[in-house]
Amino acid sequence: MNEQEFRQEVADWMATHLVGRFACLKHRGGPGDEEAFPALRKEWEQELAAGGWVGLGWPKAHGGRDLPLALQLAFHEEYVRAGGPGRIGHIGETLMAPTLIALGTPEQQRRFLPGIRAGREYWAQGYSEPGAGSDLAAITTRCWQDEDGRWRLQGQKVWTSLAHESEWIFVVARSTPGSVGREGLSFLLVPLDQPGIEIHPIRQMTGEAEFNSVFFDGAVTEADCIVGKPGEGWKVAMALLGFERGVSTLGQQMHFIHELQLVIDVARANGAARATRRSGSASPTPGWVCRACATTACACWKKTPARPRSGPKR
Repeated sequence: MNEQEFRQEVADWMATHLVGRFACLKHRGGPGDEEAFPALRKEWEQELAAGGWVGLGWPKAHGGRDLPLALQLAFHEEYVRAGGPGRIGHIGETLMAPTLIALGTPEQQRRFLPGIRAGREYWAQGYSEPGAGSDLAAITTRCWQDEDGRWRLQGQKVWTSLAHESEWIFVVARSTPGSVGREGLSFLLVPLDQPGIEIHPIRQMTGEAEFNSVFFDGAVTEADCIVGKPGEGWKVAMALLGFERGVSTLGQQMHFIHELQLVIDVARANGAARATRRSGSASPTPGWVCRACATTACACWKKTPARPRSGPKR
């Protein structure tokens, strides 16, 4: 497919769909604004899915479009240019789904991929812990199998993005008693709406709470909700992080570029920055960009009232 034609297709679709009741979502829901209109953004995910814009890089056999990286990048650029909101389903679409496609069983793929693809089921990531931070090999959350084969979990995860808006969480837990480091870990798929799980918001200085602490107290998941074999959790977790380091954050990077340009435009308009001319054209130097961004961001922060938080809290 010709890239320019594809870009035009994306732009035309956004122009005709990000309107009406979805118009309030323009440029909302990005980093630091994840709590904006969660219910409506889920409906927007379903709108994207109906238009064929979810799972762009997935194989066609799993409901995707199998687009090359260049066209995936083009989509994200045009999506942000049109004001597309932050993607509330990106953890499922760009982390969980590729992991299941690569390492999940056919049954798991049939069970979970359609819900992600349709924008009906949302996922959270259960990696970090209070005593482990980003050291995944130091986790202490435990899991074990009952006599009926079902898995149970005990422990806590922290900094869990949008857990309160998710139906499922993938959890790395220690399945071999006495194991340390990378050994003895398992990768489980756990439903969040159950008595054995509590989700507590982590309120930030902005007043918002997209991050959460998730407590497991005898939480249950089915015997077949494990990716890989018991003890292969490190292998699966690293495969998922490989997808995260790949195309997963393309959309966020495009949002960051857009936000930076907005700050620079405001800085130029209010006089906080003066472009220096090089070779006859205005070219900002790194020094003034840093100073102008800091000055303008602080000024905007002081003048901007706190956004009302929408959606239920757990």
